Formats: sequence, C-alpha cells, structure tokens
Amino acid sequence: METPYGEIPQRFVKDMSAQEMHDYLRQRHSRRSFLKGAAGGGALAAAGPTLWTRSFTDSSAAGSPVGPQWIAFGPDPATEMHVSWSAGAYTTKANVPKPVVRWGLTGEYGRLTDASSDLVPTPVNAPARNVDLTAYQHALLTRLRPDTTYHYSVSNDGVTWGPDTTFRTGKAGVRDFRFCATGDEDTYTTSSQPVMRSIASYDPDFTIVAGDLSYASDDGTYKGVGTPVPYNPVAWDEYFGLLGPAAAQSVPWMVGMGNHDVEPLTENGFAGILTRFPHLGATKAAAGSGSKVVQSFAYGNVAVIGLDDSDVSALDTVNNGYTSGQQTIWLVEQLEKYRDPRSGVDFIVVFFHHCPYCSGGPCSDGGDRYAWQPIFDRFGVDLVVNGHNHLYERVYPMRGNVVQAEVPPGGTIDPVTMGTTYICTGGGGAGLAASATSGWYGTSGGGDLAAAGTGTPAIEVWGAETSRGIGSGGTSSQPDPVTGWSAYRRAQYCHLVVDVTAPRAFGGQTSMHIRAIDPAQSGSTITSVTSEAVMDSVTLVRRSVTGPDR
Repeated sequence: METPYGEIPQRFVKDMSAQEMHDYLRQRHSRRSFLKGAAGGGALAAAGPTLWTRSFTDSSAAGSPVGPQWIAFGPDPATEMHVSWSAGAYTTKANVPKPVVRWGLTGEYGRLTDASSDLVPTPVNAPARNVDLTAYQHALLTRLRPDTTYHYSVSNDGVTWGPDTTFRTGKAGVRDFRFCATGDEDTYTTSSQPVMRSIASYDPDFTIVAGDLSYASDDGTYKGVGTPVPYNPVAWDEYFGLLGPAAAQSVPWMVGMGNHDVEPLTENGFAGILTRFPHLGATKAAAGSGSKVVQSFAYGNVAVIGLDDSDVSALDTVNNGYTSGQQTIWLVEQLEKYRDPRSGVDFIVVFFHHCPYCSGGPCSDGGDRYAWQPIFDRFGVDLVVNGHNHLYERVYPMRGNVVQAEVPPGGTIDPVTMGTTYICTGGGGAGLAASATSGWYGTSGGGDLAAAGTGTPAIEVWGAETSRGIGSGGTSSQPDPVTGWSAYRRAQYCHLVVDVTAPRAFGGQTSMHIRAIDPAQSGSTITSVTSEAVMDSVTLVRRSVTGPDR
C-alpha cells in the first residue's frame, strides 16, 4: 500500500488499523522527516491516528456539513473528553479538509483543537454493501477543569461550524453522582430514541451501554480469508442521527461490545467500532488485555470495567478465545487494583453483553458464568450489568452460584455478606424478546409470569472450558442446574438510573441506589418519556474505604 509517507507491505495492510499503519510508518521514519513530509501533503491532523491524506479530503473545497456528535470520557474523566462527529453518509463521500473543535467556558470558545478524520477500513473483496463512506472525526480535549460546563462546536473545514453544544466534565474526588445504563439500543424512533431521551432527562454524569448499538451486523467477522458477508452500515448513520441529538452530544456515552457490533471487518470484526468510538482500547488501562475494546476507569468511589465477552461467550462463539485468556488475566489485575483500599474505590461495576443469568429471551450464557462468576465472587464485584436479552431482569445476590438472599423490590443489599447483583437491562430499544404472557422460563420473585414461567431456564454451555474461558467441544443448551435466582423481570423498554451517595465521613456508609425506569409504552412504542415509573429498585450499601472529597 502506497501512502505519501512510505509504503506498507500489502501482506500487513489487511490486518492493520489506521493506528497500526501510523505506528509502522513512524518506526520507519524519524518524527522530524515524517512531519516534514506530512506538511508537504497538507493533511496532517494534530490529533488521532490518521496522518495521511485520504480521498475524502480536498483542501481547496469547502468542508461537508457537520453530522451528529457524541462524546465519551478520556483516560481521566475529570479533565479529558473525546468529542466525535460524522460527516457525509455511508453512500456519500464527505470532504473533511480541516476537522477542528472550538471550545471554552462560554459560547465565545477561545480554544481550538485539531481532530483526526478517518473511514471505516473496508476489507479486500468486500461486497458493495460493506463499504461505509461516512467520515468519522475525533478530538481528545485535555487539561479541562473538573465538574465544569464547557461549550463546543465542530467544523470539517475550520470555516463553517456546527451548533453550540455543551458538556460537563467528570467530578473529581469522592462525590455524590449519577450514572445510567442500558443495552441493545437499535435505531427505532418509537423505542430507541425515547430511551435515549429518557436517559438524558435524568442528567447523568455518564451512561454505560452493554453492547448491540446500531444492529448493522449479524455477528460476522473477516480475518483476511475468504469474502466478507454483507452488513448494513446505513444503520450507523441512523443510530448516530438519533443518539447525538437525543443524548450523547452532551452525555458521555461509554459503549461496550455486543454480538451485533462484531462486523465483517478486520481487527476480529472490531475495525468499525474502533473507528467510531475512540475511547475503546485507547487508554493505558486496557494494556495487556489482548483486546482493543475493553475499558476501565474510576469515577468517585466507583470503578467501572467494560469487558468483551465475545472472548468467552457460549451463545456467540465467533471470537471465542481471541485473547488467549489475556482478557481474564487483565480482569483479575483490574480487580486487584480496585480492591486495594488505597484506590479509594468502594463499589465495582462490571458490564458486558451476554447474561450469566437470565430466564427470558435466548437464555443464560454459561461461557460467561463459568469463566468470570468465580472471579466476581473472589473480588466482591458489586454489580454486573448485561444486555443481549431484550428485557429487564434482576437476579438475587449470588455467590458461588447460590442465591444468598431473596431481596424484593425496594430492598437493601450488602454485597460484602450477600454477593453480586446481576441485572439485564436489554430493553434499550430493540424489539422485546418476551412479553407479559410468554417468553419466560421458571419462576421469579416478581414481574411477568412470576409463578408461571414455562419449564426450566436454559443455559448455553461449552463441551469443555478452561479457567480463562476458552471453550471447545461445541456448545449446547442445557437445563440450568442453578434455580431460584430471578428476583424481578419485565418485558419492557427500560434503562437503569444509579445514584451513588458518597460517605459523609471517612469510613462511613456509602450507597448505590439502582432504579429500573419503565417509560410509558404500548406494544413496540414508547408513548411518553415524561410519564415514567420505577418498576424495580434496590440499594447496595458498603462501609467505605475512603471519605468525602478524597
């Protein structure tokens, strides 16, 4: 492959991301000569991986209109923010000669940060439907003030600007805060968009998403052999068109991977999501995991860890074992770090796509359960958030695959003595996987068909599985040997609102109040986001290892 800064051998190109191409060229050329050559090419972006002119940039022509915007925390949530936006569409090339963000404490801005611009890499011999011509721009804003509102506006050419928008940086120290959680969003104006708007109405500090974002793909990957299967990149234009204006242009959207986010592209199918979401795999915290799509950060006295369970899943096996167990080792390292009292962390939240426990929809994922549940027990993980099954279900606190206490809605859980709470919040907008009268198995403590579910809940398991989650021998659906764990379930569009109360004195009590929000809905349509109910709630409590404003 020829670039303005040297040649990359074709045998490497098919498996390289833009960042890896950049690193390869940087190793071959000194920084001084590299920048000199880039200046001659007239297309050097000061931030991000794209360091050579692409066919969609023409410095002599006006830039394309700005598309929807979305944000995510940088490595330090209190002082860094990723700002992203799109231009053009999947069938329409954009012109992005000078992507830039202007920002400041007021609408007069005062600061400029250059952005990178890139396309989703298209595999060789890909079907026409696999080509995504939408341009994605990213800038990392740094040296921000904690807990401060900033104005920003983006441009593709430094001349014509998008609308004034605001975001608020993360809080520093140990403070009260709120975050939301959802999963399985999709692109429906009747359900996906209202859930996004509902989340924004709670003004969270950030939102975590347990995968399955746009549904552009059906689990396909491309590893340089054969011909990729088609996928539908227009879904990403539709997704960001809903998500940005509804919520994510002002609320950090910390997405994770789902099976429908694994596209028929390189990077184990992750090339697309890595191009669209720069926070994934971009922090030092992900180093050593063997995966570019994991994440880990601390916010107040809460640690958040995002995993990619396509590595261990028995339900969706296309990427099984791709980290050779490194992700599971990394998980242990992260939990060791956060359980050190000097970390200032009290609660640990882990999120990933498939459910270790679920009595509706596809069933429980034994790959996840048997690989990671013992680790969650060992380190006292407080809350596990999942999606995949398009419904809501809370599980009684578990330890050693045994229910520790039957906590009803509105109850209180001490994770130290009771174990881990698992919640599926897969009602983010995709078509529901059950109903009030069907699709549930076994009994539950409350909600849909609580006493009249069909048969025994099932679990998908591997024929054999290592301690690091590498499966073999094929998978099969079996009756779940563990029963009685469903605390509350509803086939409803939903999301979580989690209010964290910091300790008022060093070593005092701290809490995490979790509400499952049920927007007014009828069938496949959410009818109101101003008429909402709390369909389930629990409060997790701990004795803090830290104090206020640590």
